[in-house]
Amino acid sequence: MKRIIVYYSLSGNTEEVVKTIAERLGCETLRIDTVKAMPKSFAARILVGGGQVVMNKIPEIKPIDIDFSLYDEIFIGTPIWNSKGVPAINAFLSDDDICRKVTGLIITSGGGDVEKCVKALEEKLPNVKYQVSLLDRKHKDYGLNDKKITTFIEDING
Repeated sequence: MKRIIVYYSLSGNTEEVVKTIAERLGCETLRIDTVKAMPKSFAARILVGGGQVVMNKIPEIKPIDIDFSLYDEIFIGTPIWNSKGVPAINAFLSDDDICRKVTGLIITSGGGDVEKCVKALEEKLPNVKYQVSLLDRKHKDYGLNDKKITTFIEDING
C-alpha cells in the first residue's frame, strides 16, 4: 500500500510528529506551504491565521508536483487554528479526488477543540478511518504522544 502524509506546520510541532509517524509507517511526506508567508511574530500569526479561519479564507499554496493518483491512501497532518484545520490544508483539500483518498487525520493541538476540527475536516473527507490527536511539545501532557502514535500505527497496520 502506497501512502503519503500531506501536512502543514508553522511552528514545527506538526512536522515533528508527521516525520515520526511517516518513519514508523514507511511512507512519504509532503509539506505544503502558502505562497504568502505567515508573519514572523507570534501575535501577528494568531491574528492573521485566526482571521483566515474565521473568514474562511483559502490562501494560495505553492505548486505541488506530485501525482496523487499513484497513492492508495493520503493522510492529512494539521495543527488546530481557531478550532479548525489550517487554511492551507483547506486549499489542498479543494480537489474531490484527493479528498476521497484521505483515510487518516493527524491533528496537533495546544489543547484546542479537537472534535470541532475533526468534524469540519470529516465533512470534506468521506473515507477517514484513522485519526490521532497529539499535543504540542509545550503542553504538559506531551509525553502521552508516543503511546497515541503507537496505537494509531497499530490501527492502520491492522
